[in-house]
Amino acid sequence: MTAQAAADRGPVYDFDYFTDPYVLADVHTGYMRLKKAAPPLFWTPRNGGHWVTMTTEGATKVLRHPEIFSSKFLSIPPNPQQPRMIPESLDPPEHRAFRQLLRPFFEGKAIAPLEARITEWTEQLIDAVAAKGACEFVDTIASRLPVSVFMEIFGFPLDRFEEFRALVTRYFDHNTSEAMRAATAGEILGVIAGLIHERTANPQNDLISTLITIDFEDRKLAFDELMSIAFLMFLAGLDTVTNAMTFGMRHLAHDATLRQRIIDDPACIPNAVEELMRRYTFITTPRYIVQDHVMDGVQLRAGESILVPLMVVGWDEKLNPDPETVSVDRPAYRHAGFGSGVHTCLGLHLARMELVIFYRTWFKRIGHFHEVDTGTPLQMRAGSVLRIEALTLGWTPQA
Repeated sequence: MTAQAAADRGPVYDFDYFTDPYVLADVHTGYMRLKKAAPPLFWTPRNGGHWVTMTTEGATKVLRHPEIFSSKFLSIPPNPQQPRMIPESLDPPEHRAFRQLLRPFFEGKAIAPLEARITEWTEQLIDAVAAKGACEFVDTIASRLPVSVFMEIFGFPLDRFEEFRALVTRYFDHNTSEAMRAATAGEILGVIAGLIHERTANPQNDLISTLITIDFEDRKLAFDELMSIAFLMFLAGLDTVTNAMTFGMRHLAHDATLRQRIIDDPACIPNAVEELMRRYTFITTPRYIVQDHVMDGVQLRAGESILVPLMVVGWDEKLNPDPETVSVDRPAYRHAGFGSGVHTCLGLHLARMELVIFYRTWFKRIGHFHEVDTGTPLQMRAGSVLRIEALTLGWTPQA
């Protein structure tokens, strides 16, 4: 069935998840508007035509039924040339073996030894700007901390930090053309390949050395599998923490009551991390429909795509009363900020650790702060991963 035929038989709402003006003006305000204005499940003719589900029930169905909603293509429109991203672009049963292989390296016990190093990096980054009374937060802190963590885990020498960060910055910069982004991805893969070859010859006490030597289903991981795993973790680990931190800090810059609460009671920081992730979830997940299915009374067809804005789960009034309000006193924080189902983020414990350490260190060293009016609107990135490109913060330096 053609895209036009699909549009003729279902609820239609004109929405472009890359260029919607309301989303580009403010990504979360734009998606909140969409949640209130659009049908619960609708077809948009944009980007080749695809479905969008705006309910918890729809999101849960899509995320938890990979036999219907495949991760084969991680973009809309589907791109058959996209690199394979292990395990994210795999479906069960192939997905399960790779996830089980990687999961132990990201459990709480495995990442606990990183706490001291993450604290040290965080203190260094904040100390570098504390006396200045202002910083462009994304550039000076949010994009730097996760790079250090990734390099430490995988085994990249930290004396290459600036080189690596330059690649990260260029890859995620909204001004980077698709051709340049592809070229940058090639450079990143080249760096990863170099590390794999080096560690194959000279194994060290790091994750990539372990993955090279570990037994996987009575064999060793192939070179292309190692490349795919490392590249996915590079993208997911860096972008996730950077964006969670930036959206959280933007909210806190305008919420004096919550800032004071954190200063007075740092024990609430884990709740703040969870609540800010709930309120400002920033992933919209594409899925590829591989078998005909009826959802919400609407016929979906194999070969079509569906977009799942994950924030709709945390914004569900039945799960989180008064969902637009940020509160660290909720009895529970129900959201899909780290995904749901078989593709729930492997690094969620590490991400939470980085965020908790960051907020704890920031409020101890900086205290209150505000968003600086630079005279120009914030630049937002839409698409599958929502992002604030730059955020200028100011504060009164402590004596």
